[in-house]
Amino acid sequence: MEDSQTEQPSLLPEPNTPVRRRHHHSSKSGNRLVRKLRRRMRHVKWGTVALVLVALVAVVVVGSLALAADSNNRVRASLSSLERIINGLSAKDRTQLTLTDFDRLETSVTDMVSSLNTARQQLGVFQPFTVVSGALNGTLRQLDASQDLALAAREMLNGLRPTLFFLVQGDVEEQVVTQISSGERMVELLQIGRSSFIRAGQNLDAARAILDDLNPADLTADLILNADQLSAYHQQLVQVNTILMNAPDLLTAALGLDTERSYLILSQNSDELRPSGGYISTFGWMTIRNGRVTGYSYSPTTATSPNPPPTSLASQVTVPDWWIRYSQPIYAAWDGSWYADFPSTAEMAVWYYNSGNNPQSPVDGVIAIDIIGFEKILAALGQVVVPGYNEIITPDNFRQVVYDIRARGGNQDLHKEFIAAVYQQIFEDWQTASSNPQISTRLLGELLQAVEQKHIMLYFTDDSLQQAIGSLGWSGAQVAAQGHDYLMVADANLGNKSNGSIFRQMVYDVEIEPGGTLHSRATIAYDYSDRVASQDPAVDPEYHGPLDYSNLLQVYVPPGSQIEATSNLPQEPRVIDQSDHSIFVSRVSVAYDTSERFQYTYQTPVAVETVGPYQRYRLLIQKQPGTPGDAVNVQVSLPVNAKPIGITPEPAASYNLDRPILEFRLVLTSDQWIEVIYQPAG
Repeated sequence: MEDSQTEQPSLLPEPNTPVRRRHHHSSKSGNRLVRKLRRRMRHVKWGTVALVLVALVAVVVVGSLALAADSNNRVRASLSSLERIINGLSAKDRTQLTLTDFDRLETSVTDMVSSLNTARQQLGVFQPFTVVSGALNGTLRQLDASQDLALAAREMLNGLRPTLFFLVQGDVEEQVVTQISSGERMVELLQIGRSSFIRAGQNLDAARAILDDLNPADLTADLILNADQLSAYHQQLVQVNTILMNAPDLLTAALGLDTERSYLILSQNSDELRPSGGYISTFGWMTIRNGRVTGYSYSPTTATSPNPPPTSLASQVTVPDWWIRYSQPIYAAWDGSWYADFPSTAEMAVWYYNSGNNPQSPVDGVIAIDIIGFEKILAALGQVVVPGYNEIITPDNFRQVVYDIRARGGNQDLHKEFIAAVYQQIFEDWQTASSNPQISTRLLGELLQAVEQKHIMLYFTDDSLQQAIGSLGWSGAQVAAQGHDYLMVADANLGNKSNGSIFRQMVYDVEIEPGGTLHSRATIAYDYSDRVASQDPAVDPEYHGPLDYSNLLQVYVPPGSQIEATSNLPQEPRVIDQSDHSIFVSRVSVAYDTSERFQYTYQTPVAVETVGPYQRYRLLIQKQPGTPGDAVNVQVSLPVNAKPIGITPEPAASYNLDRPILEFRLVLTSDQWIEVIYQPAG
């Protein structure tokens, strides 16, 4: 019994408990076997067992991560294929898009879904090991989120197919054409696709929930970047799906399918630039019912046309003390305002027009068109014959004819009357040509390009419509410079019509400091050469103002920026601090047949974001409406010993001179983002 007590203390009966003796031979043998096993197990080193188990789990986890990397490579290949197709469609002339292009896009998205499914199935067997590997769990969850995003994109394309099929009249190879008078049918077809858009919304909600649930502490650096990129994709898809969901109501309102709508048309003379386009030389109105233009009129702008608001309302217009002085300040609400943000300009124009009780007021929105925008419409129509003037107008001679009439007319407003007649005839020809598929296709392409490049801008008094237009980038709105770097340069011509002959170029140098603040230098150069200006009918001191260019220059930068130095400015700029931007305001001039270079050196608050172990610098350069497209050079200097991880777009050059430096060369035909993700030193 001593041996038994020593070896098996836990098997002794409790005190006063009778001992049951078993005489069965097999029971004795079994007890001896148990005792032997327990003696051996007592000598096992449990730390070794634990290490073996950990090693086995590690092998599984490492193997799963290797498989994850292989799966990710295939997913990335599918994503690259999708991106190539999207980039190809973006670069393609809008008038050349066909259903085949959309089929390719849909097929690519379907392939992406399939790749994600395969990757998820391969890695699914490792699901139990996610509790010991945050990286594995993050990989699986991001695959789930990616899958939901891809499914959402596929549902959106599927919901759009009936509408696209209608627009091309059922022919796969026929180009996509809009028929504005078919708005009611488009609304019906978009409503048919609504169930797909709802499912897309559910997928997007699921993806958002997964991304919100990720714990950054469990993710590797690469997974943190992936999560950040997925969030960006999610935001873009949500914007698109929201528009698709609301499109029937939006089209019903915009095209007057429920009731007649009226719109104010502002013709902006971009030869005489204003911050949000140009001087409003002529204006008009247009009514739409059931997708058709039911009425329109065009008139020259004068002191009494359109009817101004009563002088008693002048107190409702607050003109900045640095802006152009008017004998009647209320007129500042009409004459191409000080705002670089077009919706703000449009709101004032609507107030001015409605308060003057003008025809078709109150209007439901504003359409702004500059000279380049009208030239694009003329390019689609081919030519316009203006009754009563014996003139044939083409894109090539439009400006020449207008300024010739001004020069020989004697009456200062004669050319405005002619322009109004041209614009009115353009609308008549547009209506007549709408039944011609070839002309309609050309018009669609030119109009889309014009709105993308801010030569045509739209504003709606309906908030939901305005929000949709803003999401499409067609509103000419300024973006708040919050959380990122920002630059916008806006000219205001103070006395002639020379902007068509002035070449403006911007150079932006920025040094990113270790703490995330920026040391910035913006240079704006003007080249006003006789070689170009002498061939420009708008540059004529006898009729169009003095030759020298006088300019009220506004430079928009991140809010809270502080000027450190300036170069070549006649006086220190005014600094206007606002919640969304700081503005450097300067009056400058460029003499005829010379060039000038103005420079601002300034410090910004923190404008760099932290993304896990990385830093992200983003710069938005916004285009001034009415400009053809400035050349812009950007030089980004990263902190010392920083390592670039991801750069968009591809830099023109990169080198290291004590610190990494990236060079970008852009043509600013539309707003441009630059993004640099880098790993700080240490």
